[in-house]
Amino acid sequence: CKPNLRCAVQSCVPTRTRRPVPRCCAGADSTSMATSDFEPAATFQGSRSGKEYKMGSEGLGYYPTGPAPPAAAAAAAADSAEASLPPPPPPPSAAAAANASAVAKTTGSGDGIDPKERWHWKERDLRDFINDWLTACMVTHNGGLLFENERFQARTTIIRGDFGDEGAAFLNWRKGKCFATYTFGVRFEYQGAVKMDGRVIGQSKGVVWLRDVGNFDDDEADANRPLDITGTWQHPPQGQQPGQTPLREPEPYEVQLKEAMIEFSPEPVRARICQLRKALDVLAEQGDKSLPKAEDVVAAMLEESGEAGAIAAATEEARIQADAAVKAEEYVEGLRRKHRHDRHVAALEDPTLATVSLSYCDLRPADIGELVDALKKNPVATTVDLNANNHVDDAALQPLLLALANGAMPELKVLNLQGTGASVVSRNMCRGLKMMRKAIEVRFDEE
Repeated sequence: CKPNLRCAVQSCVPTRTRRPVPRCCAGADSTSMATSDFEPAATFQGSRSGKEYKMGSEGLGYYPTGPAPPAAAAAAAADSAEASLPPPPPPPSAAAAANASAVAKTTGSGDGIDPKERWHWKERDLRDFINDWLTACMVTHNGGLLFENERFQARTTIIRGDFGDEGAAFLNWRKGKCFATYTFGVRFEYQGAVKMDGRVIGQSKGVVWLRDVGNFDDDEADANRPLDITGTWQHPPQGQQPGQTPLREPEPYEVQLKEAMIEFSPEPVRARICQLRKALDVLAEQGDKSLPKAEDVVAAMLEESGEAGAIAAATEEARIQADAAVKAEEYVEGLRRKHRHDRHVAALEDPTLATVSLSYCDLRPADIGELVDALKKNPVATTVDLNANNHVDDAALQPLLLALANGAMPELKVLNLQGTGASVVSRNMCRGLKMMRKAIEVRFDEE
């Protein structure tokens, strides 16, 4: 027949074949091969003197225990050898034969062993682990803060490993040893602020590149690793090719933040890359084929270094200070409201006042809502004087101006807003108010 996989498999399976009888016994008479003392018995019927119960050349029964003729001994030996052979396995199914063929094609041999396994070589891709580690350590942890001082603050917003066309990162097992091999870059985006006297005067963004992070680097390479820092104004807008002009001119605060990034960011960034390389070395030392979560590795590293505890302590201290400041403010506000000026109390309680004089009453935005509700009940007031209440800003004045636009205090002739925090926003609202209530004169500070 035509050779096939089934024939090849079956040819390797031992079959139960009766051993050939020696030629010298092949022509012997059957009576010479048997014994007249044999007693056939389908079942064991008890022991008998000079005989034993077994399967022999004559079948199942009692045979004499004396020496047997050569022919009978040969047949008995053949039967004994045949009985000792294991039963033949069933022929392989079509699915098993197909699977064996597929394994042979993929492995180059029929034993099902991957070539890497055959040479004791395994590997595990580390790119996802690296990206997750960078995100957990440089974006999630502490809000991605890179540095902060009296003038500048910068944070990492997005980060990823840049493997390009030639970059790679693997955990390798070869001949019982585990080691990490990698070469990649790191790209992250930053966002920062420029401050003056505790206030933010400008914000800016940019991109930072680190290139050629490799498993052969050492502490000296980490300490001198260059950073390529660019601002957003240096990147062409969408649809414009690099090198084309014009790129927009940067604002002064954008240039200042980029210079701050060049000065303050290399040290913390290099330290993080050094920690990442050490984390990869620890993975190789452990040699565990099931990688731990990068977030757990970062948390353990921060806990061991004490950084997590220091940040938690600083956060708790900041929370305590903030709570103390709130409580102090509430206490002062309570005292202020308890000791309101008499004219302020009169404006709230007397709806018959023709002149509502609230100048120099230290009014706050929180007072305006209550004051407006009281003034809506005053139909005779002709003057409302809010002079020299500099805490009353546009947002605080808005409910008062809306109430007047809706007809509150119908006899009002003068609204004095000199010395308040009113800006051009309130001036524009008052222009609309005068169109509806032409009799009202609104006074502002001289521009």
